[in-house]
Amino acid sequence: MKANEIITVLNHFKDSSYQRILINGTWGIGKTKYVTDFMKEYSEVCYVSLFGKRDINSIIQEIYFRILQTANKGRLKKHFRTFRELLSKFNFSYYGVSISIPFIENLHNELTKELGLQGTYIIIFDDLERKHDDLGIKEIFGLLDSLSKINSIKTVLISAKDQLKGEDLEIFKDYQEKAIDRIYTIEDYAVQAPKEILGEQVWNVIGNLTEEFEFKNLRTFEKTNLFISEVIGVLGENIFTEKFPRNDLYRMCFATVFFIMEHHSEMKLLNISDEKSEFLSAYYKEDKNGVIDYLCDYILRNSLDNSMSKNVFNHINTWYRTGTYNIESINNIIASINSYERKPSNFYSSKEEIIGIIEYSREYIRNLNGTERLEDIISNLSIAFKWCEILSLDFGIDNEEILQLVRDNISNIINPENTIYQNKIDFWDYNFESEEARNLAESINKAVKTEYCNQLINRITECYSERSFKNFHYIRKLIESIPEVENQNRECLITSIKENEYFFPIPAGRITEAQWHWCHQIVSLIANIGKHWNLTGYFNGFSTYIYSLEITKKDQILQHRLNQLFGKKR
Repeated sequence: MKANEIITVLNHFKDSSYQRILINGTWGIGKTKYVTDFMKEYSEVCYVSLFGKRDINSIIQEIYFRILQTANKGRLKKHFRTFRELLSKFNFSYYGVSISIPFIENLHNELTKELGLQGTYIIIFDDLERKHDDLGIKEIFGLLDSLSKINSIKTVLISAKDQLKGEDLEIFKDYQEKAIDRIYTIEDYAVQAPKEILGEQVWNVIGNLTEEFEFKNLRTFEKTNLFISEVIGVLGENIFTEKFPRNDLYRMCFATVFFIMEHHSEMKLLNISDEKSEFLSAYYKEDKNGVIDYLCDYILRNSLDNSMSKNVFNHINTWYRTGTYNIESINNIIASINSYERKPSNFYSSKEEIIGIIEYSREYIRNLNGTERLEDIISNLSIAFKWCEILSLDFGIDNEEILQLVRDNISNIINPENTIYQNKIDFWDYNFESEEARNLAESINKAVKTEYCNQLINRITECYSERSFKNFHYIRKLIESIPEVENQNRECLITSIKENEYFFPIPAGRITEAQWHWCHQIVSLIANIGKHWNLTGYFNGFSTYIYSLEITKKDQILQHRLNQLFGKKR
């Protein structure tokens, strides 16, 4: 039966001859939800969760307080005097700390008589499988039996039998037939439940995607709904456009939650009988973007409205798995998608439309004006390269020519003062489906690193010539970039440093604090070049050159300062 039928079962139960029933169903299928819905319509109910309960006494005490709370909901002020007189009739000290079953029976009978309560009073025990290990299954069944013997009280036990283990499971099997009058098994959640949880707008987008999957846990939909709300709450509603539609965000959030919650991050949908399964499994599991490709291909079934949305998927997936996200990076990618000047393509586009996309990309690259974002260029080319590969077409522009075409873009976008572009661009955000696109991105990054270092050298040269030593932070940035400098660019950098006398302002005579810091940074720069580029003797050559200067030999203060810089003892 479906979870929503619980309401019907409980309505029949209160008027039936059954005294004790069991409702069994797996976690997250909606049992508690429909019990709660029943309680909204029928007030003579006491609900007790067994979660963490370790003894019968604590359960009986909770029943007592629930009876007082629920049986008189909305009528407490009116019958306050009656309550006070009623409770004064009972000798609490007689029962000690515990509140016994007879006490509960007397209280219930008095409430029924004094307040004119009518009908059956139902006590519902939920979360059997979450009880404390110290509380035995036999004790719970015994409590149900004792309570059901009280006139007009009936009991309901709700459980997820599949979560019971070991001795608890064996006792449950042995005693359920003796202690329970009727057992109801919930095998599926209500048809309308996912739509109610997600809302019509989201359900209309992902509903079709769920048809091929088996769901037993409504919490997957609940967590999807919460995650969508979290992401939109952080990014804002204004991120959505025709090019980056909200439906794609819904799909990516759902696929991420489903993969983690239902499939426990295992690629269960790969067909192991397929002769290519071993290759596919290795690709999806080992490739940097393999998980995202798997989610798109097997869970979303290539349903993204814009294939460029896939570039945001890595961030969405990481966000849910770790709770961390980089708003600046996500916004950069979405801005790149939204700046794409042609109607985006997707899996369902015709061949003619795809060829149009390729032709547009070709013209776009050939007509760059130097102001386009590198992310936009890479996204554009990545899509074109993918479709060229699928359709066995030649893009018509090789990577070397593309590097020449984007030269001005690199020069214009890289700035030592820029906090976004340092010595590279994090193209890992982009889901490259073409090896050619990945290689091009790496080549562009090498060009970015080279340009960044060149611009730093230019800044350092200008500051050194103008004796503007307060800008020694340029040297620090160059130091940080040393490990990233490509082999073919190292010789140019070394030559530039040597031609400018190591950019070392001899600290003779009266000097400023800024000049002294600059000297320290230069010493660190030369040391790092020698270390990271394995240039044996490079630092010693620098030190020897400085000490060999005529001014150094004659100036004792200068010698002292150099000894401090180079770590030499007097």
